[in-house]
Amino acid sequence: MTKQRALILQIVQSTHEHLTAEQIFLEARKKMPTIALATVYNSLNYLCENHMIEKIGFTGQTDRYDKMLVRHDHKLCEKCGAISDVIIDGLKEYIEEKNGSDVLSYDLTVHHLCPTCRAAAKS
Repeated sequence: MTKQRALILQIVQSTHEHLTAEQIFLEARKKMPTIALATVYNSLNYLCENHMIEKIGFTGQTDRYDKMLVRHDHKLCEKCGAISDVIIDGLKEYIEEKNGSDVLSYDLTVHHLCPTCRAAAKS
């Protein structure tokens, strides 16, 4: 693996956030000032294709990158755009039971207000 790819993988794996390519680029430049944005995009594509990270997309949002490779879904704050992981055990089986057919895949985004935005709305 190239130094650039290793750095980008380390950046994605070292955070609990779901970073955009631009955010990853800004972090990478702190350690590798000459890295190009195109290199970051190409490296992210390589890491996704090789199942080291996952790209997640939301309607109206910039793609984000996720280190968590086990089956999971996401919560998206409607106010600030914060994304967090959510695991709902048994959902696939529940959908299969209710629909009477096998589920090959699904994507679930729970839209909510995060605790910070909910607290700000109350004040």
